[in-house]
Amino acid sequence: MADIDVNEEFNPQEFRDRQESKKKSDLITMKIHPEIWEELGVRDPEQIKLETAIMKKTRQIKKELRSDPDNLDKQVELGTLYIDGGNYDEAIKLLRGVISKDRKFARAYKVLGTAFALSKQEDEAIRELNRAAELDPDDIETHFNLGGVYMLQDSYVNAEQEFLKVLDLDPTDPTAYANLAAAYSMQRNHSEEIRTLKKVLMFDPENKELRAALSNAYFHQGDFDEALTSALVVVEIDDRDPQAFCNLGSVYSAKNMVEEAIESFNKAIALDPEYSLPHTNLGSLYGSLGRVESAIKEFKKATVLNPADAQAWLNLYHSYKEVGRQEDSTKAYQKYEMLTKEGAPGGGQKDFSGIPGGVSTTGDTAGE
Repeated sequence: MADIDVNEEFNPQEFRDRQESKKKSDLITMKIHPEIWEELGVRDPEQIKLETAIMKKTRQIKKELRSDPDNLDKQVELGTLYIDGGNYDEAIKLLRGVISKDRKFARAYKVLGTAFALSKQEDEAIRELNRAAELDPDDIETHFNLGGVYMLQDSYVNAEQEFLKVLDLDPTDPTAYANLAAAYSMQRNHSEEIRTLKKVLMFDPENKELRAALSNAYFHQGDFDEALTSALVVVEIDDRDPQAFCNLGSVYSAKNMVEEAIESFNKAIALDPEYSLPHTNLGSLYGSLGRVESAIKEFKKATVLNPADAQAWLNLYHSYKEVGRQEDSTKAYQKYEMLTKEGAPGGGQKDFSGIPGGVSTTGDTAGE
């Protein structure tokens, strides 16, 4: 493990900015995924360094507040550090105290709303962030965070309005464009989604997540030729991405390009044998071709890899029923019913840009 210098001057925000700049640079840096560190039984040194910096800065601010206890700016800064350290309850308690002393302190409302959002108290977050926006309507971060909370509450029209406000204030913010596109997607306003994604891709043409979202949007709209063009670009950007090949296979399926679809799904499976969705999609394709036994084989693999894939269970039910395996079909349907009652079709995660019927995204949306 790398040595950590606890006396080194270290600013958490500067650290985050440097990490972000690395993503945008042409330099290739080796970074071990946090889950790998967990498997090795050790902590990620970069995470330790960040936590150490937060603790050090927290001690410094607390020391300054002992000599200047009425400094509300310092108290808000301390609240922000509590949030960085995951101490949301402490942050909320402190920031409520700040607001009780100054009812017009916009930044305090913003940070308090952020703490509520991160602690999954979404109604409270919306209330405080809206108050912050009333007091300081030109604060980009407030509108951005408010839009994010509205997305979490499935209030997509309100989210759209907040991201539009961000873009009014900063027309060059690519993340706001991406989140606005996600809001349009959830409203099934795919023409606006496409227009927005094409704008943001002007800033970042090699962004595979946005290219995949554009392909998905065209797919939703029924423009399979454009969907295919975008899906092929995603594969060109990263030919080791199983989700990209899974999406490509779904577009080929929609265009009745059967051999190309099968090849793409099998490529996705070869890249990630634990990935269930290409099995579900391949099974659906086989079913449409009348190859029911092959479809059953793929759906069974999908449900083994992801027991929460409700679509795979439903397809398995239909396939078993078609070949007269009544007992198996009943069990599959019971599993499907249980999953849909739990509200977890397809694995239980909200997907802001996936395509109903089995097309995946290449990554999380910016609003998550």
